[in-house]
Amino acid sequence: MRFYSHEVVQEKRTSLNLTPAAPLCLKDEADISFDFNFTPNHEIYFGYIVRIITAANLNIDLIYNQRERNFNFVVGERLSHVFTMDSVTLFEKWNHCNIHLNRKTGEISFSLNQHRISSDRVQMGNNCCKLFFGTNNYEGFQTVDIPPMNIRDIRITENGVLTHNWPLDETSGNQGKDQVQGGMAQVTNAEWIKTRHQNWEQAQTLHIAGNPSIAFDKENERLYIIATDSLYTLSFKSPGVSAVKLSQPHDTLLPGNQSVYNPYTHSLHNFYIDQRQFSTYNFAARRWDAGAARDILTVYWQANKFISSTDTALYILGGYGQMKYKNEVQRYHIATHQWDSIATGGDYFMPRYLAALGTNTAGDTAYVMGGYGSYNGNQVMNPKYYYDLLAFDVRHHSFKRLYHLKEPDKQFCFANSLVIDETEHAYYGLIYPKDQFNSTLQLIKGSLHSPEYQLLGATIPYQFHDVQSFADLFYCSSGKKLVAVTLYTSKEQVTSINIYTLDFPPNAVEATSPAVPVPGKFPLGYLLASLALAAAGFVAWKLLKAKSKPVVASLTPVGIATLPVHDTGITPVIHDAPPPVAVHETAEELAAEAEVTAPAKSRVCLFGQFEVNDKTGADCTRQFTPLLKEMFLLISIYTLRSGKGVSSEKLYATLWKDKSSKDAQNNRSVNMVKLKGILDKLGNCNIAKLGDRWVLQYETADLDIDLALFFELEQHGGSLNHKQVRRLLQLLSRGNFLYDTSYPWLEDIQSEISGKALNLLSEALARFHSDPGFLLEIANSIFLFDPVNEEALRVKCKNLSLLGRHSMAKAVFEKFAREYQHMYGEEFQQSFHEVMG
Repeated sequence: MRFYSHEVVQEKRTSLNLTPAAPLCLKDEADISFDFNFTPNHEIYFGYIVRIITAANLNIDLIYNQRERNFNFVVGERLSHVFTMDSVTLFEKWNHCNIHLNRKTGEISFSLNQHRISSDRVQMGNNCCKLFFGTNNYEGFQTVDIPPMNIRDIRITENGVLTHNWPLDETSGNQGKDQVQGGMAQVTNAEWIKTRHQNWEQAQTLHIAGNPSIAFDKENERLYIIATDSLYTLSFKSPGVSAVKLSQPHDTLLPGNQSVYNPYTHSLHNFYIDQRQFSTYNFAARRWDAGAARDILTVYWQANKFISSTDTALYILGGYGQMKYKNEVQRYHIATHQWDSIATGGDYFMPRYLAALGTNTAGDTAYVMGGYGSYNGNQVMNPKYYYDLLAFDVRHHSFKRLYHLKEPDKQFCFANSLVIDETEHAYYGLIYPKDQFNSTLQLIKGSLHSPEYQLLGATIPYQFHDVQSFADLFYCSSGKKLVAVTLYTSKEQVTSINIYTLDFPPNAVEATSPAVPVPGKFPLGYLLASLALAAAGFVAWKLLKAKSKPVVASLTPVGIATLPVHDTGITPVIHDAPPPVAVHETAEELAAEAEVTAPAKSRVCLFGQFEVNDKTGADCTRQFTPLLKEMFLLISIYTLRSGKGVSSEKLYATLWKDKSSKDAQNNRSVNMVKLKGILDKLGNCNIAKLGDRWVLQYETADLDIDLALFFELEQHGGSLNHKQVRRLLQLLSRGNFLYDTSYPWLEDIQSEISGKALNLLSEALARFHSDPGFLLEIANSIFLFDPVNEEALRVKCKNLSLLGRHSMAKAVFEKFAREYQHMYGEEFQQSFHEVMG
């Protein structure tokens, strides 16, 4: 229980009365024990910790004398003993006190942390007494002077037997329960500690125009909020926000700017990675020494950063932008004002963003946990969540993969920073699902040595909209608090900043606490939403040249479905560097890709999760009721497969087999009107009846259907060129054909399309044997359809080895063997060396 002290008026201070009804009469020998420590960051600490008043009106007191900085153990009118405690012990540890009473001998002794401090002999009379912690109003012994302190686990033993125990682990109310005898202690103005270790407290909320960023001064426990016209400072030692108006506005805080506090020079810095612009704040002059020029959007969203003690340089790792995940390690030498890129060794650092980073005390090792990205950095090539913990050695510029967490049932990413606890060899981080706007942050504690973690505390509300949101985690050592900060920038360019604190150490998640609401799988709708511009770049030139005429069984080159990128509310500009794995394209192909213009707005995606977007780009998938969805799929798939559509007999037998012919026609008429109403939003798209068959008609300039492209590519068979295979990979990276849809009539079609996809990919493996990176992409796509494909295993392991990723090759083999065992119930017969042979 936490005690309010001199920071509030007398009536608001805390009192704990263990004997509210009657004195407690103890046996001949009794011990009264408890644990205590002081709450940091207060001005006044003078006062009574505990006061015992015997039946003979003898006071036994433990008092802190702030002026002398010592503790006084007082018996009656006599100062029994004076002792001191170092600040680390007093503020950061629980200290065990024991007061021993012996009625027969009159002995009163005091022990601290199992060491006897003092002993006195007095006339005690009987062993009945009143017990108070903090303030009390007992006539003749009143006191309102108490130190800001925490008390827990008060115990009384009589003749060696535990007779009373007040754990003080309540979460609310004005009573503390004796767990042995059931009696109630009276509490006034209590602040129960348990809730402070369980529930995050919202310390501040700010709304700031523009694109502010944050930095944390760990030593002084200050959070800086960098805005265009002001510098805000929130001190966790003396609550409250101060704002200093800049003498010269910092009006070029571009979206994606970041800030960092340098603990070695006690300086505050702001940087914009793309322009390699670095500025330092002058506290005396109240201005920044440099600014960034107006520019395109950053390509390093959500990058991680730290300042190393080894060379006092700023390091920046990873990031995301313009459909590329980064694995660059950049460095800025603050002393020499020089930027450079670091060539790294050791284990492969997968391109990623939404990862967390924390450093050890020495600052020579950075730990990177989790994230989201893809093997070669290309957003359209099978992006996934990472759950690996890596250590980056600053001196040797090398990564070491420490372990990989078991794939969770519910996927998650990380807030930007880890808090490293070297004493316990642990880290603390905040996790959250990336596929929800109204999301939550959940604190976890993980090991630096073994793949395990646990959920801690309650959740924090978090508005997540990809690059418009940011979250971070810090630790105040003297205040013993974790600090969580969330930022969300609205379309009106106003950033909401919410700051939360949680007392350390945090409690484990309670059974009643809500778990982080993350889905079991990363929804393909959002995966589709992340694949846009690259796919469009390959095919928009064909869309422009396609003739605007109605088609039946559209097997013309209509292109891949145009997919939206991460929705930032801002139109991105593509200017990325090439991906890390070389892609050998002809000059003709590159020239064709340079003719990219705006992609088609309407699209139907059948690979992966069913999704339909209208001509404005809006998702209208939910407008398809289960019946309308099946009707649309039945007609469109049969049209695209054969060009003939589906017969009325097949339509009725599939959708209304339990109805009469007349009722079936009525149902078809009503639902066809509804379906056409949705298709009108896609442009020139319609369901028509030709003879006795229902067909899908649409203009390729208005609508893009991915299945049409697949059939067009499939017609080429084994003669697909490099670019066509890449288009196939982009299409298949969404997943199996209608993987979330199950109808009896669809099963054979799904199997047929999967077989055709595997044939195309297998033929591509044989034709492009000289490009390891490209072969890895093909093998990964094969595994989407056939997770135990042995040829894909051989190709992937061998080419990972060629790229120097030997440990990854071994990990791929081990995962394959586990999948094989799970699927067939027997061990995979080949060894890793046989596969590599």
